[in-house]
Amino acid sequence: MENYESLLKRLEKTAKQYTNIAPENGQLLSILIRSIQAQNVLEVGTSNGYSTIWLAAALRETGGRLVTLEFDRNRAEEAQAHLQEVGLDSIVEVRIGNALDEIPKCDATFDLVFLDAEKNEYRHYLELALPNIRPGGLIVADDTVTMRDEMPDYIEFVFNTPLLHSVDLPLDDGIILSYKTEA
Repeated sequence: MENYESLLKRLEKTAKQYTNIAPENGQLLSILIRSIQAQNVLEVGTSNGYSTIWLAAALRETGGRLVTLEFDRNRAEEAQAHLQEVGLDSIVEVRIGNALDEIPKCDATFDLVFLDAEKNEYRHYLELALPNIRPGGLIVADDTVTMRDEMPDYIEFVFNTPLLHSVDLPLDDGIILSYKTEA
């Protein structure tokens, strides 16, 4: 991450404004991508690209690619500029639009999906993406402690479906890490 450190530090100064993930969550995402040698990752909620940089930097090491979805055109353009600044734009496809419309257009098989957008839509995002997540693939949902009351159907689903094994991780605002089973 040393090549990206100065930009990440700069973006951390506006973390609250953009509701960016914490640096330790970025480190977790990076470790997960490298540990499973991810080739295709989907990010739902780009914002200014802070988490996108963490994901893309790890994917550069694995030879993978990232599709990231952002509803707000200005934020998507800002993220694209940040990716260009650190030379990661060639492995990231930034799509602008509603994730509920964009996820079904994704035809890749994903090794990891990162959810950090509208919390009350997490279950819908997952249900749309689930057919394209490989068995053994991972789903990482952010803000699952601080915004838990906005995602009760997601919580119920990931902890009760036989399709997933899930665990709450008490990092920053909370993460639920789920593993897609063979079923």
